[in-house]
Amino acid sequence: MRRMSERASAYDLIVLGAGATGLGAATTARTAGHSVALVEPNRPGGDCTHYGCVPSKTLIESARRVAAARDGARYGFTADVNVDFAAVLRRVADVIAQIEKDESPALLRRQGIDLVVGAGRFADDRTVLVGEQTLTAQRVVIASGAAPTVPPVPGLEQLDYLTNETVFSLTEQPEQLLVLGGGPIGCELAQAFARLGSAVTIVEGADRLLPRDEPEASRVVAAALTEDGVRLQLGQNVASAASGPTLTLADGATVSGSHLLVAVGRSPRTSELSLSAAAVRTSEGGRVVVDQHLATTADGVFAAGDVCSPLQFTHVGYEQGKIAAGNAFARAGRPGALGGRKSWDPAAIPWVTFTDPEVAHVGLTEAQAYEQYGERARVSYLLDSTSDRARCAGETRGFVKVVAVTPGGLLSARVLQKIIGMTVVGPVAGELITQGVLAMSTGMLAGRIAQSVHAYPTWSMSVRIAVAQLFGEFAGRGSRPARPPS
Repeated sequence: MRRMSERASAYDLIVLGAGATGLGAATTARTAGHSVALVEPNRPGGDCTHYGCVPSKTLIESARRVAAARDGARYGFTADVNVDFAAVLRRVADVIAQIEKDESPALLRRQGIDLVVGAGRFADDRTVLVGEQTLTAQRVVIASGAAPTVPPVPGLEQLDYLTNETVFSLTEQPEQLLVLGGGPIGCELAQAFARLGSAVTIVEGADRLLPRDEPEASRVVAAALTEDGVRLQLGQNVASAASGPTLTLADGATVSGSHLLVAVGRSPRTSELSLSAAAVRTSEGGRVVVDQHLATTADGVFAAGDVCSPLQFTHVGYEQGKIAAGNAFARAGRPGALGGRKSWDPAAIPWVTFTDPEVAHVGLTEAQAYEQYGERARVSYLLDSTSDRARCAGETRGFVKVVAVTPGGLLSARVLQKIIGMTVVGPVAGELITQGVLAMSTGMLAGRIAQSVHAYPTWSMSVRIAVAQLFGEFAGRGSRPARPPS
C-alpha cells in the first residue's frame, strides 16, 4: 500500500460523488488505511444537505410551529402569527451552513481524503477523468446520486418550474403553488407551503397520496393536508402544461397557479459518467445494475445509493457506501463473516414521510404480506384515539399497524410470531418505527416488545399494545388475518 505522501493521481479507491453515500464509502476506505480520491462536481454533502433532507425538514419545522401557534385555541391560548417567508428561508440556509461544516473540504483533508472538484467520467474501468486530470485506481465506487425526474408532459419543458433543487432558492412566497406529484416530497412541501400561507394544489396520477404506503396512512395524510387547505386532485394524469403555469388534466379540467413544483421522483445520475467505457451496465431509467454485494458488471467497480438503489434514502446510501467500500477490498469468494464481501439486505430498512402527522414504515405492507403468506400473516391495528399520550397531546389521528407471521407447519404457535412489517402514523412516527426495525433486523420474536416495559404515558406504549394484540385481546382489541387489497 502506498504511503499518503507518495500518492499523485494513483489511488487505492476513487469515489464518484460526495453525498452521504460517497462520504460513507470514502471514510470507510480511509479508516481501513486506503488512499482515496473523492470526486465531486459541486459541494460535499450532496442532495441531502443542500436540496433534500436538511432544507426540507427545516422548512417543515418552521411550518409546524406556525400551524401549532394558530391552533392554540384548542389548548387554551390564542396567538397572532405573521410569517416572514424570507426569514424562514434564511433559517433554512443557516441550518444548511451549520451541517455542511461536518462535510467540509477542510475536514476531508484532515481525514486524509483527497477532494477532487469536477465532474468525473470513466475512461476505462480503472481510470477516471476529471477535467484535465487523470485519476487511476484498482477500485471505484459510483455514488453519483439522483436528480429530480421531469415527466414527459407536453409543454413542461417550456416552463420555469421548481424542483427540490431550486425551491429553497425562492426569494418570495408563492401565492398559488401547484405541486405535481403526491409522493413524500410533494406531500411534505405542499403541507409546509400551505401552512406558511400559500394556496396549494397537489396533482397526483394515482388514486391516493403516498401510494407506496398503507392505504390507511394515505387517508390520514389526505385528511391532514385538506385540513391545512391543500386542494387534492387525485387519479389525475397531466395531459399538457402551459404558461401561467397551467396544467391541463386528462379529463380536460385545468388548474393554474403562480408557481409549479415538479415532485414526481428522482432519477439516477448516470448519463455523464461514460459508464460504457468501463463496461458498467445500467437498467431502464439509467439505474446502475449491481449484485447483492453492490458490485457492478465491471470488475472492481461498485455502486451504492440512489444511483443503483430503488430505496432512495440518505440512510440507505450511507450504509450502502460503507458496504461497497468494504467489499471493494474484500475477498470475493468468502462470506462477510469470514472477511469476505457483505451482502446488502433491504428487508428491514425504514422510511419516513415528514408530513404532520408523520408516516413511518418498515418491511411488508398488509397487501404484500397477504400475497406472500396469505392468512397466515396477522395484522394488529391500534388507533391513537385510544392512546392516553395522544389524548394528552390532542393528536389522535394516527395509528400503529403491525404485520407478523409464524414459521408455519408444526411451528405455527402465536408465541413464535415475528414482525415482518410495521407502519406508524403520528407526531413522532419516525422515532417509533425503530422498534419495528430492531425487531426485524435481529429476527427477534414479536413477544419481546410486548413483554418489555414501556414508560407511561409515552407514544411508544402504542407500539407495545399493538404488538400485544397479536397474541390475544388486549383492552378488547385483538388481531386478524391479513387481507388482500380491497
